[in-house]
Amino acid sequence: MKRRIAIFLALLILATGLGLGIHQWTKRGVILIGDPTWPGLSLKSLTRIELKSPAGNSLFSRTAEGWFIMPVNGTAPIRANEARLKGLLDTIGHTPPVSHVGRFTRREKSSFGLDNDNTSITLTGKDVWGIVIGADGPAQGTVYARSSLQGDQVVLVTNQYRNLFSKPESFFHDLRLVSATEPEDITRISAEGPGTGVWEISRTGDMFIFSAPEQLTRHSVAQAKTALYLHTLVNARARNVAIEPQAVLPPRSLKISVWTKKSAAPETIELYHDGSDGKVFLCRLSRQNVPVEVEAELVDKLNASAFALREKPVLEVDLGQTEEQRFTVRRNGKVREYTALRTADGWHDGASGKELTGLDVIMWRLGSLQFVDAPRKELPAGARNLLTWKFSGPGRHTLATVNFFSDPVSSGRCWIQVEGEDIWFPAERLLLDDLMSRLPAL
Repeated sequence: MKRRIAIFLALLILATGLGLGIHQWTKRGVILIGDPTWPGLSLKSLTRIELKSPAGNSLFSRTAEGWFIMPVNGTAPIRANEARLKGLLDTIGHTPPVSHVGRFTRREKSSFGLDNDNTSITLTGKDVWGIVIGADGPAQGTVYARSSLQGDQVVLVTNQYRNLFSKPESFFHDLRLVSATEPEDITRISAEGPGTGVWEISRTGDMFIFSAPEQLTRHSVAQAKTALYLHTLVNARARNVAIEPQAVLPPRSLKISVWTKKSAAPETIELYHDGSDGKVFLCRLSRQNVPVEVEAELVDKLNASAFALREKPVLEVDLGQTEEQRFTVRRNGKVREYTALRTADGWHDGASGKELTGLDVIMWRLGSLQFVDAPRKELPAGARNLLTWKFSGPGRHTLATVNFFSDPVSSGRCWIQVEGEDIWFPAERLLLDDLMSRLPAL
C-alpha cells in the first residue's frame, strides 16, 4: 500500500513539474504547441509595414488616402497597390511555420542566421509584430525564422518567405490609371485632346448619354462600344513609374476625367508624348504622386473621339410603317425599276405578285446600318449612283428615299445619301450587294 502511495506521489510531482515547465515555456511566448500558426493579419488593422531584404528596404504607411510607399530620399510618396499588400499578409497568414525547432541562445543566433534582421517584415498596428528570416533549414525548401511574439524560439518556415520579403519596391507600385475596379462604378467621363475633340458622357440608369457639348446631346451613345471603353479604362495599367520624369512637359495629347459613385470630384489622366519613337507616353495621374509611363497601344484605345462612341445610324426612320418599296437600279448603263408591296402574308412583286422573301431582314439591316467614317459634304469624284430605294407608308406617303453610290477608292464600301440631307455617309457595301443580288428576281 505504501509503495502505491509513493508511486502516486512521484507521478503527481512529475506531472506538476512538467506542467510548470510547459507553463513557463508558453509564458515566454511560444504559441506553437499543437497548432503552429501566426496571429490573424488584416491590412485595415495596420498603419505601417516595413520590409527588409538584401535587395533593398521598403516602408509602407497608411494615410487617410490609402497606403503609400514612403521614400528614403525625400521624393514624393508613391501610392501602393493595396491588393498586393493584402496578398502579402494573406500569404503569411495562410503559410504557418512548418515546425518548431526550439529555443536559441545568443551563441546559436549566428548558426541559425538570426543574428540580424536583414530579411524581415515588421507590422505595426496597435502592437508591433515581426518575422526575421535566417539561414536555410535542414529540410529542403525551408529556412529558419523567429517571430517577435515568440521570444527566443526558432521555427522552420518555407523559403517562400525569403522570396516574399525580397520583392522589389516596384512590385508594390499602384499602376492603375483609375481607382474604379468595375465599369459600373463610373458615372461620368469627359475627354479632350487634339485627336478626340471634346466630349462628355454621363450614366443614366444602365445607359450612357452625351451630356456635353450641346451639339452632341442629340446623338445616341453606342452602349456596346462604351462598355468596351470602360472595361479598358478600369483595367488599364501603366508600364512603370517614370524613372526620370521630364522637367518640362510637351503639349498634352489627351486628358480624361473620370467620376465615380464614391467621389464627387473627378480623377484625371493626362497623357504626354515623350518625344521618343512613339511607343511610350508620359502620364500624370491625380491619384498618384509621381508620373508614370504608358504604352502607346493603350493610349490608342483610350484616345476615342465622340464619333467613335456614338451610334451612327444612316437612317433614323421607323421603317416598320412601310407598305411599298420602290427600287431604281442602275447597272451596265441601264435603268430598271422594281416595286414590292406588303400584303397580309408578306412582300410580293408589284408586277407579277410573286412572293419575295428576305425583304424584312434587308430592311432591318438598313435600319441598323452604321456609317464607318465621318460623313462628307460632297460626294467623292467618280462615285456612281447604283440604286435609289424609296419607302412609302399608308396612303403612299414617302417615309424615306435612300441613294447608294459606288466608292471609287474601295470596292468594299459605298456612299449613302438620304434625300433631304446634304451629306453622304460612308458604309460597308455588303448590304447593297445582298439587296442587288435579289433584285433581278423581282
